[in-house]
Amino acid sequence: MLRSAWVLAAVVFLLASLALSQDAGHFDASFNGAGVFTKESDGNGIKQSATAGSNYFGTFRFKFKPKHSFIFDYGRAKNSQVYQTGFDFHVLTTISEYSGAYVYSPLQKGRFQPFVLVGGGVLRFNPRSTWVVLPDFAKNVPNRVQINLNATKQTELAFLYGAGVDYRLSPRFAVRLQYRGFVYRAPDFKVTTASGGAVSFFTGSNGHMAEPSIGLVFRF
Repeated sequence: MLRSAWVLAAVVFLLASLALSQDAGHFDASFNGAGVFTKESDGNGIKQSATAGSNYFGTFRFKFKPKHSFIFDYGRAKNSQVYQTGFDFHVLTTISEYSGAYVYSPLQKGRFQPFVLVGGGVLRFNPRSTWVVLPDFAKNVPNRVQINLNATKQTELAFLYGAGVDYRLSPRFAVRLQYRGFVYRAPDFKVTTASGGAVSFFTGSNGHMAEPSIGLVFRF
């Protein structure tokens, strides 16, 4: 349902943009690679963080005025969500991003065009497996044990902000360096004592994910 809604919104936006672009503006598309760094979120006696990960995302931008644009992003990141509750739990996770933002480009100086952005979207946290990490007891004794806590997919609204710069290589191509930040409710994968489980991942706090990235831009 969510994917269908995004596809419909993208089609409507594309048609409207094509009509408007006859008079002004242009499009660009980019492919980007990013590091993913998550700030620790504490609550209810639980420390929630994540391992450093990676994200690959694509961006479509419509510039409707020289300094004003809209962008739409889709990306997939991977890391481990970490919950310290007395034991050390790691949930290997794939994070799907569906986001959009307003972009303001204040100036262009030579080949450089800086920008800032603000927007929002959703982050879908998809658990792949859950592990409990134990202390190192002895050599050749595994300290990671896979367990089943019935972790399920979870979708959270996210506030998006960022800034960056495009460096023009040619009229068609540019390199994009940017920083993006996401603020969202920390996921618990519906692993809570309220649902009858013996373990809870619910912190009730907000998470923050930082993504410095580099990408290649194609303008058309």
